[in-house]
Amino acid sequence: MTYWRNAGLSYLQYANICARVLRSSVKDEFRAVMLRRQEQIVKSAKWDAGKMGENKFIIPPKED
Repeated sequence: MTYWRNAGLSYLQYANICARVLRSSVKDEFRAVMLRRQEQIVKSAKWDAGKMGENKFIIPPKED
């Protein structure tokens, strides 16, 4: 059994803790670049007869 499971954590909880620690340890000069990378967008497209339809944003990108 893995050590995070022995500690009573799920893998998602373990991964979130690791990400939070990593974000807090990044130098200030690189922090802005890192924070831009963590933004998420989700697009969806409906396929019909083997052809992709129009892309639609489910979570749109943030406007600067």
